[in-house]
Amino acid sequence: MSQNNYNLKISDDMNLLELSTKHLSGNLYFVKTDKNWVSDNDSIYLHSLIGFFSEINDLDDSESKDIMNKWGISFRPNTLNPDYNEGVND
Repeated sequence: MSQNNYNLKISDDMNLLELSTKHLSGNLYFVKTDKNWVSDNDSIYLHSLIGFFSEINDLDDSESKDIMNKWGISFRPNTLNPDYNEGVND
């Protein structure tokens, strides 16, 4: 059995992404906010991660970029519509 694992649990009020490797483990929790309210319950985690990393990229903050580089993380948004809420109530 592999020691690497990820498990996504979706409920009406939260998405839980459980992550584990041989050396590290942790959980990411995603709930509805004013930034991700347009997403369906089963995609809150995707909307939140894309929005979060997009905003981290926009920061003029070398410490955040250094931490991402330290962990080998980079992000390039391919957002079709950068205004997430545009047209929602049309």
